[in-house]
Amino acid sequence: MAAPTGSVAGTPITAAHVRDLLAQLDAVDLQAPAHGAVSFSFTDDRGALQAVATLRELRQAARRGCDEHPAGDCGCPVITAPEPTDAYGPTAAQHRFLTTRDRTCRHPGCDNRAGWADADHVIPHAAGGATDCANLCCLCRRHHRLKTFAPGWTYAMTPDGILTVTAPSGVTRTSRPPGLHFTGPRVLTRPPDQTAAPGPPPTYDPADDPPPFCSAAQAKRWVRSQFSCSRVHGVPPA
Repeated sequence: MAAPTGSVAGTPITAAHVRDLLAQLDAVDLQAPAHGAVSFSFTDDRGALQAVATLRELRQAARRGCDEHPAGDCGCPVITAPEPTDAYGPTAAQHRFLTTRDRTCRHPGCDNRAGWADADHVIPHAAGGATDCANLCCLCRRHHRLKTFAPGWTYAMTPDGILTVTAPSGVTRTSRPPGLHFTGPRVLTRPPDQTAAPGPPPTYDPADDPPPFCSAAQAKRWVRSQFSCSRVHGVPPA
């Protein structure tokens, strides 16, 4: 049976857990900076993000407890991932969860900041895709447009945010959220085997990736090398 949403190592984040965390935070007198905020990320034992909450939300959850069992402590989670919405646009809580999980544009090889990215439906909303964090990822405007308008590109994502992109040529690259505990680079040539025992990281050179999976600087070097090769050897670039 799958662990409940809002759990750490299979244990739900209950009101009792939140109170214990707040007691530790109060002991060190943790305060939000002036004109700022403090957020807390909860991950499972694999590093997959389960929930994000501010200090104020933690205090509210500890005080309110579980809505179904107001008489006392129970084993129900009080801090969870944002609920799906029927609307097209993600909620503020969903956007906060996505930017915390993804940190950058999730197109393999792109490192544009998530704060400048769009929250895009992996399965398009018009095709029945839910506005749910399990179906949303951060894409910069360039790669958002590529996914939406360029023919032949396919995107698929697991519930914990592992995104696999296949180009029209059949080349496949996979990116994972930075916090997931898999060996090897963040950008993989195939989805990681989540059931296999960890092994040594594979040999990987980002410069080997042809555009558009590499960075802009790498793409320019790749194009220059291709045309330099054609001039020297008299063959058309690949």
